[in-house]
Amino acid sequence: MTTTPHPSASPIPAGSVLDGDPRVLIPLPEAAERLGISRWQAYKLARSGRLRTTRLGARDLYVPAAVLRRIEHEGLPPAPESHGGELA
Repeated sequence: MTTTPHPSASPIPAGSVLDGDPRVLIPLPEAAERLGISRWQAYKLARSGRLRTTRLGARDLYVPAAVLRRIEHEGLPPAPESHGGELA
């Protein structure tokens, strides 16, 4: 008797933090949780431009799902070099 491998016997690739989530925009506090960082750190990254966000309404910040996926694969973009504070 011969056996054939079952289709589910192949290794399953690591999942995304967004698997099964159909949303295009993720609230910033939830994005922080999914990335494993504090809410404070997420707001700091957003303010510095390292974490791209979109504002809906007057106060609510959202992170595009595509940005979270890119961060999963590539990591956060490098911090911009600061040239402020230098005196001539």
